[in-house]
Amino acid sequence: MFELELMESARKLAEVVMAVKKEDKILVVTDAAKLTVGNAFALVCRSIGAETVIALMPMTGEHGSEPPATIAAAMKAADVVFAPTTHAITHTRARLEAFAAGARVAILRGVNEDMMVRGAMTVDFQELKIRTGKVADILSAASAIKVSSENGTDVTFSILGRKAFSLDGYFHDDYGFATLPPGEAPTCPVEGTANGTIVFDYSMDGIGKLSRPLILRVKDGNVISVDGSNEDVNFLERIFKRDPTARNIAEFAVGTNPNARLIGNLAEDKKLCGTVHFAVGDNKSLGGVVESSVHLDGLMLKPTVLADNILLVDAGNLKV
Repeated sequence: MFELELMESARKLAEVVMAVKKEDKILVVTDAAKLTVGNAFALVCRSIGAETVIALMPMTGEHGSEPPATIAAAMKAADVVFAPTTHAITHTRARLEAFAAGARVAILRGVNEDMMVRGAMTVDFQELKIRTGKVADILSAASAIKVSSENGTDVTFSILGRKAFSLDGYFHDDYGFATLPPGEAPTCPVEGTANGTIVFDYSMDGIGKLSRPLILRVKDGNVISVDGSNEDVNFLERIFKRDPTARNIAEFAVGTNPNARLIGNLAEDKKLCGTVHFAVGDNKSLGGVVESSVHLDGLMLKPTVLADNILLVDAGNLKV
């Protein structure tokens, strides 16, 4: 399926976005469900002449769960790591330690063959880099955020002193990873400052496309109650019971990619220009202090966002 297109996309991402060179040592970390995508990166890197190893890891079960110790050790030994895995390893100690050891890591959470050749991956990367950088600059300079929506979101929080990231698909030396598909500017709310109501109205990690909105009531930076379908509420409550740190409001991000599609997969959904997403759980890789066993995103489609006195998003329309 899409063999030629898949190889062409993998080559562009390896050579242009991640700047793979012949002298690099490459590690492709994948799992059984994403092996076709992993193989495409391995073949492309091998054709460049780079020493390439592909490692098949077991399913971790949830985004933010640590990979096996053998995989973590291999990541630290590599120059470039491509990680097309079912569950993201972005917010893990393994990824942070690999970056500290000098590895350039490309995260491709949940990316399948179709996502490699259509939608968000087809964007003009240079234009996206400019747009996403501008959004990140506005967020980095702001001290307070207010988010509202017609579906009931009404939440405020501080981001004073917190850096925003420009996840434009390219690797950035200052924070150590690239995400693909590209197109979001995330930041980390200051712990204990988020208060109000957050309504996810399209999709959430671990659930997929929502059958009805999922309502999170937040006090002093933590989720205190959840409303929605019984199945979705039970899913979150089980995680909160197992790991109370998962209640932390860990991330706020603005989507910047006009080519992204709504497909029920957060890897692409949350990149759509003018959407925003929040995450619960771990925030250490975004500059926070909470270490959790999970990092789960939830999406809202038509938010309004005020960054201090700047109207950044107006009912889903990005104003940058």
